[in-house]
Amino acid sequence: MAVSERLTGAQRPLEGEPFWIVHGPGIDDFVVGADLCPRPVEEMLWEILSAAGFEQIVFSTFRRTVYFRDAVSRALTREEPVETAAPRATSGFAGPLGTMMLLERPTSTPRRAPGSDRPQPTADDPHQLMTLDGLMRNASTRTAVVIPGAETWLPGIAPNTRRSAPEMLRRWSSASHPAPGNVCVLLFAQSDFTAITDMMRETGYLQQLVYRFEEIHAHRSASVISTVGFADERELGRLVQYVRLTAGLQIADWTELGQILRVMAAQRHSVRTWRQKLIRLAQEGIELTSEALDVDASRVPAARDIWQTLDAMVGMRSVKEYLEGHRDALGNAAVLRAAGRGNDEEPMVLHLVFSGGPGTGKTVVARLIGELYRDMGLLSRGHIVEVAVEELVSPYINDSAERTGAAVRRALGGVLFIDEAYQLRGDHGTQAIDRLVAELENHRDDLAVIIAGYPDRMTELLATNPGLSSRFPDDNRIAFPDFAPDELHTILVQRLETGIGLTCTPELVDALETLTFNLHRTRRESFGNARDMRELAASIRRNWAKRTNPIDPENIPPATVDDIPAGKRRYLAEAAPIEQVLAELAPMIGLASVKTAIRELASVLQLRRDQPHRTSPVAAPHMLFLGSPGTGKTTVASLVGRALVALGLLVKGDVVAVTATDLIAGYVGQTGTKTREVIESALDGVLFIDEAYALVGHGSNDFGRDSVAELIKWMEAYRGRLVVIAAGYQGPMEEFLRTNPGLSSRFSERLEFADYSRSELEQIFEAMARDEGYDIADGVLARAGDRLENRRIAEGVHFGNGRTVRNLFDKVERRVASRVAALPAEQRAANSTLILPVDVVELQR
Repeated sequence: MAVSERLTGAQRPLEGEPFWIVHGPGIDDFVVGADLCPRPVEEMLWEILSAAGFEQIVFSTFRRTVYFRDAVSRALTREEPVETAAPRATSGFAGPLGTMMLLERPTSTPRRAPGSDRPQPTADDPHQLMTLDGLMRNASTRTAVVIPGAETWLPGIAPNTRRSAPEMLRRWSSASHPAPGNVCVLLFAQSDFTAITDMMRETGYLQQLVYRFEEIHAHRSASVISTVGFADERELGRLVQYVRLTAGLQIADWTELGQILRVMAAQRHSVRTWRQKLIRLAQEGIELTSEALDVDASRVPAARDIWQTLDAMVGMRSVKEYLEGHRDALGNAAVLRAAGRGNDEEPMVLHLVFSGGPGTGKTVVARLIGELYRDMGLLSRGHIVEVAVEELVSPYINDSAERTGAAVRRALGGVLFIDEAYQLRGDHGTQAIDRLVAELENHRDDLAVIIAGYPDRMTELLATNPGLSSRFPDDNRIAFPDFAPDELHTILVQRLETGIGLTCTPELVDALETLTFNLHRTRRESFGNARDMRELAASIRRNWAKRTNPIDPENIPPATVDDIPAGKRRYLAEAAPIEQVLAELAPMIGLASVKTAIRELASVLQLRRDQPHRTSPVAAPHMLFLGSPGTGKTTVASLVGRALVALGLLVKGDVVAVTATDLIAGYVGQTGTKTREVIESALDGVLFIDEAYALVGHGSNDFGRDSVAELIKWMEAYRGRLVVIAAGYQGPMEEFLRTNPGLSSRFSERLEFADYSRSELEQIFEAMARDEGYDIADGVLARAGDRLENRRIAEGVHFGNGRTVRNLFDKVERRVASRVAALPAEQRAANSTLILPVDVVELQR
C-alpha cells in the first residue's frame, strides 16, 4: 500500500470498534507513499480501508451527504448491480508516470441525491443523518463511513436533529448494534486531541460522544486514534523524486540532497506547498538548493554533525553511552515495524528525564535529542522549545493548564524542554503537571518532553504524581554527573583559547588546573560546572583586556596568572609546605602533648593521601579541644586549618570562631536555619565552637538541641569540606557529648590543653613584652609569676591562663605609661621601653 509514514498511531480500524479517529495538521494535505505519487489523505485512507476488508467505503462532509472513491462503493450505495460497476483496484494506486484510479471527487456544484431530483442534503438536513445511520446499520455489507472535516460537521448538526444525532452516535457504539463490523472514520484537522473533545463539549449536545472519545483515549493500548502530521525527510524525498520524474526538476548537488530534505522537514510546510515550490523551480529551470527554496539552512545541522558534536563535548561518557544505546533501541524498533513486526507493541517512549546540576550539558543534549529523533523519523521537526516553570505556572485558576497546553502546541513535532521542573509544586503547578500528563498521551507520536533538574528533587517530583512517573520509565532517566576537575580544566582552557581566542601562558594553564581542582572539590549543589567555566573565562578576558588594552592585531599579549579574578585566587591554594606550617609549633610555649598530637595527625593524613591504592578521598577529622580558657586552643585551631590546606585537605583553612549565641535563635524553627548559615560560612575551612556545651541548656525552650542536630547532620554531609573543632572545659564537654549519641562518634580526635605552669606563664609574659618592644628589668618575671599564681589560686578552675597573662601585661603597660609620663621630658624616651618590678601590680578580680 502507498501509505505515508506520517500516519502514526493506529494503522487501521480496530476490529469491533465503531470509530476510527484520524487527526492532525496533515489531514487536508497530500501524502506521498512508496509509489511516489502525491494524493489526498482521503485516498490513502480509502486504500487502508479497502485492504482491511471494507466493501463499501462512503465519504460524507458538511456539504455532501455521500460521495465515493471507487465504483463498487458507489454501486452498493445506489443498490446497483455490482457486476455492472467498474472493478475495484486491488494493486494499489498507479505510480507517478502512470494513470491514477478513477475517482469521484467532491465539487462545488450542488449534487443530486442518488436516485432523486432533489438537491443533495447537507449537514443541516436530517436526511443526511438518516442516510449515514442506514449505512452504519447495514449488516449485509461491511461498511466504512468516512467524515472529513468532522470539526465542522459535528458542530453543524441542525438544531432540530441535535437530540437524535447524539442518540445515533451512541447507538453506533452500542453492543447491540446490528452491524458491529462497520466503522465511522472521523477526520479532524486539530493536532491536539484535547482540542477535539473541548470542541465537542462546547456544542452542548455531544456529551455522550465526548465521554466515548475520552474512554477511547484512556485506553491507548487498544488505540483507534491516528495522527497525520507534517511530512518528514523520507516523504519529502519521494516528493522531490516525483517532481523530478514528472516535471524535470534538476538537483544541483546530489550529495547535498539529504541536508536539503532535513531543512525542508524542519519548516513544517504542507506537501501541497512544497509541491508548488518544486514544480515552480522545475518550470523556471532552477536547480534545487536550499537557497532556491528560500529557507534558512544554517539552523538545521547536518545529520552527521549530531554525533560529531556530542563526541566533541568534553566528558559526559555515561550520557553518550546511554544515548548510543537509546538510539540503537529506537532504530531497531523502527526496523521491526518496517518489517511488519511488533505493530501491536506499544511504541517506545521518547520522553526523558535529565537529572544533574546546572551546567552539565542538559540543554545542549536536549537540542541534540531533537535532531536525533528527527533523523530517525520519530519527530517531524526536531526543534526544541525551552520553557521555564514560571512560563507554565500561573496564579490564576485554570491558566496553568492553558499555558502548558500552549507550550506543548509550540513544541509539537519536536522537544519540549522544562528545566528545573521540580518547581512544579502547589495547586497551580499540579494543574500544569496534570495537563502535561494528558498532553503526553495526546501527542505521543510526535512529541518528546524532557524534564530536567537536580537528581533528588526530580525523584521527589516524579514520586508525587504516578501518572507523570509512568510517562518517564526508569530506562529513560539519564544522570548528568558533575564534570571532573580535568574536564573542567579542559572546558575552561578551550573556552579561553578556542572560544575567546586568547593565548594562555603555561603558568596560567597550570594555575587554572589547581583552581578547577579546588573549585570542584569545594562545589556545592548550585555549582555551575561548564557554565561557571564560561563565566570564569569571561572574567579572565575582562581582566586581560583591562591590563593589556591591546590595539595592535599583530601583537596580542597572552593571558597570565595576573588575569585570574581576585575572588578566585583563594582557590589557587598557595599554601606553605606542611613542614613549614608545623615548624610554627616549636616556638609555642608549653602544649607538649598538643604539638605531638598535631604532628602525628598530620603524618597520618599525609600517609593516607599518598597511598596509591586508596580510592576514596581523605577527609580531615572533626576535633575536640579540651582545656581551660587561654591555653592556646584558638591559636592551634588556626594552625590546624593552615596545616590541612598544606596537605590539600582544605582549600581555605580559615577559622570561623563562634559561640552558642551565634548558633541559637530565639524563636521556634529558626535555630536550624541560623546554624546552617554559620556552617556554610565556614565551608572549606574550620568552624571553631568555643564553650560548645553551652549549646545544650536545661530550660523549656532548649533550642540549642536543634542546633546540635543540625550540626551533626552537616558535619557528615560536608565531610572533607569542613572541620568542626568544639572547645571547652573537659568535664562539661564530656557531659555535652553524652547529650546526643551522634556527637561522640563525629569527634574522632581529642586534644587536651593543660593549664600552663608558673614557668610557662612567665615565658608567655616575657614573649608578650618582647613582641611589643619592651625590655624587662631584673625581678619583673618573678614578680609577674607571683601575681599570676595568686590569680590562679583565687580563680581556681576558672583561671584564664594566657588570657590572664594578657590582662596582666595590659595593666603593666598602663603603669609604665603613667610612670614615664611623670618623668621630665628629657628622660621619657630613655625609660619608655623599660618594665620595672614596680610596674607589675596585683591583678584584681
